[in-house]
Amino acid sequence: MPKSVKESATQLELAHLDREKNLTRLAYAAMVVLGINVGWLGPFLPQIAYGINASLDRTGLILSAIALGYFVALPAGGEFGHRRGPHFLLIVATAMDAVGFGWLAVASSLPASICAAVLIGFAQCGIDVAVNALVAELNRDRLAAALNYLHMMFGVGATMGPAIDGLAMARGISYRLTFTAGAAAIAMLAVTLAATPRMKSPSPPVDGEKHDLRALLMHRLIWAIALVLFLYVGAEVGVGAWLYSYLRHGAVPVAISVASAGVSIYWAGLIGGRLLGGMLAHRVPPLRLAAIGSLIAAAGLLSLMFTGSVPMLSFPIVAIVGVGFGPIFPNMIAAGAERFPSRVASMTSIVAGGAALGGSAVPWAMGLALVMSGRAASIGIAFAATVAMLAVLASMDLSRSQCLS
Repeated sequence: MPKSVKESATQLELAHLDREKNLTRLAYAAMVVLGINVGWLGPFLPQIAYGINASLDRTGLILSAIALGYFVALPAGGEFGHRRGPHFLLIVATAMDAVGFGWLAVASSLPASICAAVLIGFAQCGIDVAVNALVAELNRDRLAAALNYLHMMFGVGATMGPAIDGLAMARGISYRLTFTAGAAAIAMLAVTLAATPRMKSPSPPVDGEKHDLRALLMHRLIWAIALVLFLYVGAEVGVGAWLYSYLRHGAVPVAISVASAGVSIYWAGLIGGRLLGGMLAHRVPPLRLAAIGSLIAAAGLLSLMFTGSVPMLSFPIVAIVGVGFGPIFPNMIAAGAERFPSRVASMTSIVAGGAALGGSAVPWAMGLALVMSGRAASIGIAFAATVAMLAVLASMDLSRSQCLS
């Protein structure tokens, strides 16, 4: 081959790799946006209630509307991502998210705010499905590591959200201006994604087997992953939601700032766990890494049940729980993506349904237990869910090992 032809081929290959890296970075940025979306709504709810002249409890329906929009959009999001590609889905979803937050910023009534929230829920579903599928498609040689780093970005965004709110409120900046600025930033991300050339990455079926949506819904592995995510997201969200109350109203109550710091330590542990998961992904199979994480989280939750009399011991323990939880979600998506490489978007949308249901059911049960039976019983529900998750993961890993032997 002539030298000039070789150089041209090398340049094309380098350009292709650069586009893959750029798209992966943009997917990471979209996951940060998703985390911010989750983290910055709660602190602004009192302001929103005042702005739309509604009671605080009715204004809370905005959060329910987002969750409803997310859940309803899951089947369509997966199929749209499969047929049109995750890159195109991500463009549409980020544009929709920008419109949703822009609408929420100017809404003057509760019905208008709820409509904007449903649109945001649609967008968040699309972003979630698209970034997982896009990163999996572009990083097949480092699948688990890339997905761990991707989900670490969600934790970064979720930590940034309340910080953005705090800065805005300290400077007297309203939620309307904050959401408008956020909508503009998200719109810029959508424009950047649209201007980035789409990649054509092959998605070969495993062993020549093709999986349509019906086959996915009937596959045992899909149900196992959905069950793990039901238990995992339920425990993770439940601990995050009730940890403040656990610390604040213990046998030795702590100050508001101290209890808030404990929640931040928990989410920081989650980020650290996903960073560690990315570093270990080349050495440990996804299912085994998720099982190790659940074992660490279970040990931490068991310890947390008995630290009420010494609240300061809770801080390193909640960090351990966060670290344990960290690698579970991305490694379950990685396990599904390895098995169904041609249907990552559809697979993600199906198993995310289990995650959404768990995020609704388990935190509710933990709150009920906290009120009726006390703090230990509430954490005990998260511990039981984590132990059940560990049992499912151990069974999945054993089945995989037997198939390979």
